Amino acid sequence: MIKRVVSLDIGMKFVGVAATDPTWNFPVIIGTLKRKDSIKDDLERLGEMLDFDIAAFAIGYPMQSNGEEGSFMPVVKGFERRLKEIYANIPFFGVDEFLSSKEAVEIKNVKAKNYREKKRSGVIDSTAAAVILERFMDSADFKKLKESFKEN
Repeated sequence: MIKRVVSLDIGMKFVGVAATDPTWNFPVIIGTLKRKDSIKDDLERLGEMLDFDIAAFAIGYPMQSNGEEGSFMPVVKGFERRLKEIYANIPFFGVDEFLSSKEAVEIKNVKAKNYREKKRSGVIDSTAAAVILERFMDSADFKKLKESFKEN
């Protein structure tokens, strides 16, 4: 089975999920996971969403414009830590998600009148995950990863 890179935009209410297409040429929105009370439940439901083999995870890191970690980083790191327990042999990459939600709003052409509806539906979060994945796909780390899978 073809493996794919998965990107996550982790938030308090939603986790946006995107993955590479099977040829690893562009990001594809998988969907949005509405978070529950337990990370364990969230991770189980995430596993159900991903019906393909995973090559790597690209996790959106909430950074500030000055390059320092944002206040939400401990939550993201906690989710990532639990994910690493389940996917122990899969590489993880942190990707600066600064302004990814703003970019997602522009991509989806969200206007002020329908912003709340789009935010509640998770459309912005899943699109932000695709933005994060696209950023990762432009990195040297991605190019190395892609080459390593071509060789196998």
